[in-house]
Amino acid sequence: MIELRPTREEDLSALSDLWQACFGYPASGAEWRWKYRLLPGEGRSLVAVDGGGRVLAHAGALRLPACWQGGQGGIWQLVDFAGAAGGGRNGLGGGRGGLRPPLVALGRRLLTDLPGADDAPWIFGFPSDRHFRLGERVFGYHPLATLEPLAGALPAGPPPAAARIESGDSCGGWAEAVWESCGVFGVRRTAAFLNWRYCARPVRYYRFYRLFSAAGPAEGLAVFAFVNQEAWATELWLPPPGEWYPSMLAVAADLRAAGFQSWRFWPPPRDSSHLLAVLGLRPSGERRFLGCRRRAGVVNPAAAAAGFYYAMGDYDLA
Repeated sequence: MIELRPTREEDLSALSDLWQACFGYPASGAEWRWKYRLLPGEGRSLVAVDGGGRVLAHAGALRLPACWQGGQGGIWQLVDFAGAAGGGRNGLGGGRGGLRPPLVALGRRLLTDLPGADDAPWIFGFPSDRHFRLGERVFGYHPLATLEPLAGALPAGPPPAAARIESGDSCGGWAEAVWESCGVFGVRRTAAFLNWRYCARPVRYYRFYRLFSAAGPAEGLAVFAFVNQEAWATELWLPPPGEWYPSMLAVAADLRAAGFQSWRFWPPPRDSSHLLAVLGLRPSGERRFLGCRRRAGVVNPAAAAAGFYYAMGDYDLA
């Protein structure tokens, strides 16, 4: 007999073992609580448990504040789909046979009422290619986009003397104002979201940068994750009127001083592509796949999602 229910505190040790088996790393109870209980939105974490109390599968979803073309409210992101045994380290647990029955039943339970009437009309996530194909068959997934990161060596040399930046472990209302000034559809980068996402997260470390334009009062925001010898720009928000080249050189110098050799970005929202090219960033040849699930009655989820920007931080969250 398999029970499908919300995750409990007593499940967290078994969940950590499941993460290790499926993804190759454990998940602490502190990280689970951060993701599903402390977020500025709603988190759902469900498990399938057998009669002996063994956790067979997990499925998660996060409802985050967002604005999209024609609406605003919450948008759901699917995260942490994992099934025990049989399929190696792919989070699916299905071997050649596909998704195992407990994960199928659990995923369907999770998705029963998602997205709701007041939510964005699509759910998004970053499944592996194989997971997407299985989800397409079982959960009604649709392809949405394929993203190619940009990467390059950190620029050498000192930044211009007039370049201004500030760095720290958290942000204030200024960061939220920067995001608003960019006028982009997406998950809202409120100060509460950014500090939950990057400052409060256990285990990982992120650095915030407040950028000052060389051509006026405009401010920008960047957040970097430290991954081995590479710095990943999980957030980059640069309002169009600003001149950001000097401050980005100052960020590069700060990252070099911290021991990093290269940096990585996702294609930015409009108006920043030329800047990244000048900084020596080029297509990396890698791909990040973005999938979605539509709300009933939505014929074309890609049209509903037109103009919605996904930052590297949205992927890093999964």
